[in-house]
Amino acid sequence: MTLSELQIMAEEDGQFYLKVNDQKTLAGKFAGQVGVRIVDPHAKTVEVTCKDHNEYIARDMVRAITEEFAEYDVERRRESSESILRFIASQKDTVFDQLRDSERQIKAIQTTDRVADKSSLTTAYLLRQTEYETKMADMAIEESLLSEIEKATLKQTSEIDVHHLIPLLVGTEYEDMLQELIRNLQAMVRERDEIATDATTAHEGLRGVEMRINAQKRMIVESISNMRGRFASRKERYEQQLAEFEAQFISLPEKELEYARLSRLYNINEKYYTQLLEKDIEYRISRAGFVPDNRTLEEAEIPRSPISPDKKLVYVSYLSIGVVLGLLIVLIRYILHDNITSLFDIAKVSNASIGILGIIPKYKKEIPISQLLVDKNPKSLIAESFRSVRTNLQFVDNTPGPKVIAITSTISGEGKTFVAINLAGIISFSGKRVIVLDLDMRKPKIHLGFGVENVRGMSTLLIGKDTLASCVQNSAIVGLDFITAGPIPPNPSELIISDSMNSLLEELKGLYDIILIDNPPVGLVTDGLAMIQKADYPIYIFRSDYSKKQFVQNVDRMINENKITRMSAILNGVDIDRNKYGYNYGYGYGYGYGYGYGGYYEEKAEKGNRLPFNIGGKNKSK
Repeated sequence: MTLSELQIMAEEDGQFYLKVNDQKTLAGKFAGQVGVRIVDPHAKTVEVTCKDHNEYIARDMVRAITEEFAEYDVERRRESSESILRFIASQKDTVFDQLRDSERQIKAIQTTDRVADKSSLTTAYLLRQTEYETKMADMAIEESLLSEIEKATLKQTSEIDVHHLIPLLVGTEYEDMLQELIRNLQAMVRERDEIATDATTAHEGLRGVEMRINAQKRMIVESISNMRGRFASRKERYEQQLAEFEAQFISLPEKELEYARLSRLYNINEKYYTQLLEKDIEYRISRAGFVPDNRTLEEAEIPRSPISPDKKLVYVSYLSIGVVLGLLIVLIRYILHDNITSLFDIAKVSNASIGILGIIPKYKKEIPISQLLVDKNPKSLIAESFRSVRTNLQFVDNTPGPKVIAITSTISGEGKTFVAINLAGIISFSGKRVIVLDLDMRKPKIHLGFGVENVRGMSTLLIGKDTLASCVQNSAIVGLDFITAGPIPPNPSELIISDSMNSLLEELKGLYDIILIDNPPVGLVTDGLAMIQKADYPIYIFRSDYSKKQFVQNVDRMINENKITRMSAILNGVDIDRNKYGYNYGYGYGYGYGYGYGGYYEEKAEKGNRLPFNIGGKNKSK
């Protein structure tokens, strides 16, 4: 049991216990950690590596693999010698029994029948007979070995081992003839195995090698068959010659002939036994001298540093990946970014054809339901931004008389109702009488902003169901009135472009200084387009990080198609913390204005934490 198979585990309470690992599990574990690669195909050198958390286990594993491979190589080469030695041992036992039996019969004849010594026979007869008997003994040995080679060749269906077959040929007269054929057969088998590792059985190259292997095996078998045929002919010829000699000496006494026969058989077995002993000693010496063909060029050592993970490579990879991902994120956000974030986007897309009234900062706190903020914090940044818009309206039209302000946007959610209510409130602070009309009759919100019910309003007023006096409602700010949208009508567009709407505007101009109209989004419906054309101050609302850049193109198209000459824009919901610098533009129709930040702050903000604001491009502070 090795250390890998036996692990000492410790519990938290200090007790120890042994864990015996399964050998198959360990083999599967280390199989994935061991690597073998060819270093030099010409030099036939390979490198064996092992990766493990324990450097000692990795070193010992490599050394064990190399040692085991060398031992396996020697064992394979010894297998052929072992098989030959087993064959020789079995033959020795058989021949020894025959030799002992012949010797016992000869002694019996000599003792009982007193037969003359075999030397009394004719010297020439004995010499010729001995010569043929020697040849027949040699043929018997070679024929036995040839049968063993034929059996071994026919058994090797998947792999021909030259170390098993070549030793059988040593010292025979057909060694040179068969040795080359067997070596060629083994080379073909190796070629087939190399192709089979990367190809299927249907591969043309593999099938071609198989045909060559079969042809080579047939050639070996046919060669052995021819040799055995020649041996049979020679043996038959020798037997005939021996028969002729025996016929010549038929007149010899019967006992002498029997004695001669037994002596001949004894000599044959003796010679055969002697040759078997010589072969046995020869193969035992050969087996003892086997050394592995492979050797270790460099022993595995304990690594000085871990090969994985490479800290430098990890740091460089993480840094490179971070830089690449950062650049990709910036690039993707730049390509996919289609929201308006600043006044620069409006001016760039519209080519400065839309006048800019100002920006409305993003309210950091939760907006109350009333949405009217300028009366809650008159010194706040939002209140000051609406004052800036009120001031910039004078550059659009400063003629005396009542004015109509029409506010719209592209889609819902851009804050036009919020801007309408707070702009009306900041204008009323200047002493002007202001009324807010909710013409977004499909989705009314003015009543929510002022916290009233929407039971009557513009819809009932335009159809003559209610009077102006009954529909006008007063707000908490002096001088600021409003008319809600009223019940949702089925035909809001027809009501807006009706003569009743024109008459209502004329009547309101006699009562108020500013008529501020909250129109529906012109990107969804065309209800508010008529009021935009009639307004003295048509205002378009964009929302930062919400409105798309293509909305600016919609405004350009609306201006060009409907001949609207005074369209101005307000950017709502600007994040002041992110956009720390304002923009100063003087684009428009003969009027210029600018703005920045400085001096004004939220009343509830901590002292010293002031938010800058700028009016008309000059820094002020209160």
